[in-house]
Amino acid sequence: MTDPEEGDPGVCGGSLEVFVDPIKPKPTLVVVGAGHVGRAVAHLAHWLGFHVIVTDERTELCSPDTVPDGDEFFPVPFSEFPDKINITPWTYFVLTTRSVDVDVQGLPALLKSPAAYIGVIGSKRRWATTKQKLVDVGCTLKDLEGVKSPIGIKLNAETPEEIAVSILAEIIMLRQEKVE
Repeated sequence: MTDPEEGDPGVCGGSLEVFVDPIKPKPTLVVVGAGHVGRAVAHLAHWLGFHVIVTDERTELCSPDTVPDGDEFFPVPFSEFPDKINITPWTYFVLTTRSVDVDVQGLPALLKSPAAYIGVIGSKRRWATTKQKLVDVGCTLKDLEGVKSPIGIKLNAETPEEIAVSILAEIIMLRQEKVE
């Protein structure tokens, strides 16, 4: 390798450059809450190449008919859902639920998981209420540090589709930071 033109097949002390392109698993985006915003998030995440899992205890909303861009559906209460999937460092949770009480039911099981992102939709006030209720049921403030709320990049988004763009832009930014 010190003089390939002379036919050296490899000599100690030579050098070789190898480029490695790691094979990463496909990221999974879990949409908790299949309302208007949840459906928009699922649609955009699917378009961006995520494996999309949808969960909502409202069976009429958690189906391929209602969320055609979902890959898997779990029409179960949020409190039961975390045991149904394998949560990895490539799992991103977007909670677009209808109430604080739904968030409080399922979040404790996610807090110690290796999920890359746990985001809860809503105002700062809603998150403060959720946070207090989680503390009341035994979560610590340290446990809650990894939860992002409100979620999304500030775009002054109004429609479900604009909100989905805001949320997925934040997740893409986070994924790219992990790569660099």
